[in-house]
Amino acid sequence: MSSAYKASADVVIIGAGIAGLWLMQRLLREGRSVVLLESHQIGRGQTVASQGIIHGGTKYALTNRITGASEAIRAMPSRWKAALAGEGEIDLSGTAVLSDRQYLWSQRSLPSRITTFFAASVMRSRVRSVAREHYPALLAPSAFRGSVYQVDEVVLDVPSLLARLAGSAGGVTLWVNGNDTSIRKCDGGRSGMECTVKYTDDGLVREAMIRAGAVVCTAGGGSAALLEQLGADPSLLQRRPLHMVLARGPIEHPMFGHCLETGSRPRLTVTSHDWREDPSRRVWYLGGELAESGVGRSRMEQIATARRELATLFPWLDLSQLVWDAFHIDRVEGSQADQSRPDRPVIHEIGSVLFAWPTKLAFAPLLADLLIERIDNLVPDRSPGELESLAEWPRPEIALPPWKESRQWHTFDR
Repeated sequence: MSSAYKASADVVIIGAGIAGLWLMQRLLREGRSVVLLESHQIGRGQTVASQGIIHGGTKYALTNRITGASEAIRAMPSRWKAALAGEGEIDLSGTAVLSDRQYLWSQRSLPSRITTFFAASVMRSRVRSVAREHYPALLAPSAFRGSVYQVDEVVLDVPSLLARLAGSAGGVTLWVNGNDTSIRKCDGGRSGMECTVKYTDDGLVREAMIRAGAVVCTAGGGSAALLEQLGADPSLLQRRPLHMVLARGPIEHPMFGHCLETGSRPRLTVTSHDWREDPSRRVWYLGGELAESGVGRSRMEQIATARRELATLFPWLDLSQLVWDAFHIDRVEGSQADQSRPDRPVIHEIGSVLFAWPTKLAFAPLLADLLIERIDNLVPDRSPGELESLAEWPRPEIALPPWKESRQWHTFDR
């Protein structure tokens, strides 16, 4: 059996990660009609696998580098905080905030202390030294002889963020078969684009043709297939693989922060997540240099490396009761000529189709600014759209975070 639908909107967005969701809410507030397409779950991939850190310049501080890009990201935390308070460009009130601060800490060595000083000097508006009596509990033992700084930047529960964005009124989000999504010009390109999408379930095939003034693809790695479909170069995107680690068990103290060394990346980034609201099953989610340098390691090698790293950094911890897992995730970005990391969001415009990558979670507001400027040029007039026929189309669910997926947790011999 099959059912056919027709609809129209100012903008079709492909990919319901943070970039697509934020853009949808901004467009709706500006009176645009919007359809958002997702082929898996909302936020699946990069967004839900992120650590939820709303970063405002640590990366630039680590190299003592102040640029236009660093100034751009420094503005992001305040925009997010306004949204979380329900007073910003979109309403994120009700999103769970895991921590209202992060810590930067260094070990005893002089080079890492200098790096921490650079961080404080570049970001002195929101970084301050912490007196020993106020160290976070994890770093309170007398055996820790390093330096600690506090960064007033929030860490969010990403599934809560996704639920808040996806549950906001307005717009239409459709669950589609990614391989069956196609884009073509309408009327030889004189009146926008036409997206053809399908969804198959229990033998019923739904097919919709959606006319739009502009199409925005925020599908991360999924953008490659659409680039090829349009005859564009798939190398307009680049992948930066990570090998993330999860440690779960009776972890007494939550931690949100970065261990700094002399390099341009944190030696270790730690965020904490409660497992089924049971602190005895808390999860530490580990990234930073550990994740970047561990791409070539096997799962078990990466877990063993992470365990050694925690034992080195926190020798006072009992790690014997923890269970472990590791998984690969690609961070997908707009390509750079030298394959370096972009310092800001990247957009490629191919006719009335915009391909966009935010580069990092915190840049979602800036990416929306840049996209809306281009959308206003492509689609100067607003329309209410024709979306009624899509009312019963299936909606995607919110993706599970990595620690709630079915995993094979590894236990070391005790």
